[in-house]
Amino acid sequence: MTLSAATTQDQSSQEGKPREHSGVPAEGLAVDDELKVQNSAKVSGQVDERAKGPAAARSSDVANALLNLEREARRAETEAELNYLMVNGARVAVQYRQAILIMKSGPKKHRVQAVSSLSAFDRNSTFIRWVERLTDRKLSDENASKIVAFDARQEAEDDDLDATAYPFAQVVFLPLTLRDGTVFGHLMLTRESEWDERSFVAAARLCETFSHAWEALMGPKRAKRRLRSKNLLVACAAIAVIVIGFFPVSLTALAPAEVTPANPIVVAAPIDGAIQKVEVDPNTSVGEGDLLFTYSDTELRNRLKLAGQAVSVAEARYQQNLRTSFSDPRAKRELAIAQSELQLKAGEYDYARELLSKSQVRATTSGLVIFSDKDSWTGRPVSVGERIMRIADPSKVEITVNLPVSDAIVLKEGAPVELYLDSNPLKSIDAKLVSASFHAKPDGQGVLSYQVRAEFMPSEGDVTPRIGLRGTAKVSGETVSLAYYLFRKPLSAIRQWTGY
Repeated sequence: MTLSAATTQDQSSQEGKPREHSGVPAEGLAVDDELKVQNSAKVSGQVDERAKGPAAARSSDVANALLNLEREARRAETEAELNYLMVNGARVAVQYRQAILIMKSGPKKHRVQAVSSLSAFDRNSTFIRWVERLTDRKLSDENASKIVAFDARQEAEDDDLDATAYPFAQVVFLPLTLRDGTVFGHLMLTRESEWDERSFVAAARLCETFSHAWEALMGPKRAKRRLRSKNLLVACAAIAVIVIGFFPVSLTALAPAEVTPANPIVVAAPIDGAIQKVEVDPNTSVGEGDLLFTYSDTELRNRLKLAGQAVSVAEARYQQNLRTSFSDPRAKRELAIAQSELQLKAGEYDYARELLSKSQVRATTSGLVIFSDKDSWTGRPVSVGERIMRIADPSKVEITVNLPVSDAIVLKEGAPVELYLDSNPLKSIDAKLVSASFHAKPDGQGVLSYQVRAEFMPSEGDVTPRIGLRGTAKVSGETVSLAYYLFRKPLSAIRQWTGY
């Protein structure tokens, strides 16, 4: 700390009111003024009383100050209020220039908590760091519970600029102890003149009062927690994390899922053509034999009519050859050809009639009709085998899970699956894995995914979920360690980025 950064006692500190500063103590007269007073005294051969330090207070003033401080300490409601009182309230009783409250933050570490006349300070300032270093050096294990007084300027090393520039060289450390004798902090007092026995007695009584008030306000457990070694706590925490990392857990993955029918009947286009009308609405129940949709049959009816006329022509030719075959050898030879032509035209007629019969598609079983909507199929040309709709049993459903490739895990048949529906996210539905595809393919959102099927395991009283409900499924895989479970995806991403 440089000489221009330190200050001495002023009127505001005597009244106990703090003022903001960057972290360097500021109290009383400026140091430049102090030096001017001392230099003028040397020249004149006289000694200014202010150069000797604060004037000694009368015994009655000290006693009254101690009583007032004890009363104020008992009234403190917060730790910050009590800390402020410790460093700012005992000037009359102890006659110090500056007070610093230092708390233990480990077995051998100390931390500045409050500085007199300052409501806030910069913890990274050189002065605060010097105080903490000085405290760690002077308060060893054997000195922690004793009153330690020394001259900071005389004991300072040559390169210790903070100690040599600090104007209040006479330092005393007063221990703050709990009832069981545990030291939880120190009160550092400084001034220009040497400390006398009278000041020590008043300061010791004052520290007993502050220690009792702090223990009553905060409790001894908090103080003892600060005394624990942080290195030991860190080591214990690291060991605990390592041990927990080997804890076995099931490797799980979350993926979008949908309630789908189990073993539905697919209604495919029986012939090529354009759908004229869809007779049923989506998600409605139908019975066996009910009309589902019809084709535009104009071409089919005309084909059937032409095929019938062709059959009539072939039959007339056949009859003519049959009548003349008895007298005309040539007609007898053409009789077999006419018969074959008749059979061919009859087959074409049967085929046209069958196609016309398929222009009306009916349900082969009863159930729930599942398809997109009527308008998307009306007037749409379809090819043979193209799926139009499905007929499913509402009581037989399963879960279809689209597991993204990035979340893929090793799955086994019978693995547990939990479904959380978007309509009821607080309750899970249990299921077990039935099958999983070997090859990934894009799902409805274009994400490359594996399709996983699972069947429900309903318990008594459970209601079968409705077909079409969506949600999120948690698929469980093999048992792995907790560390692998947490770092699997980060390690996979690092491997993809770095190639190692």
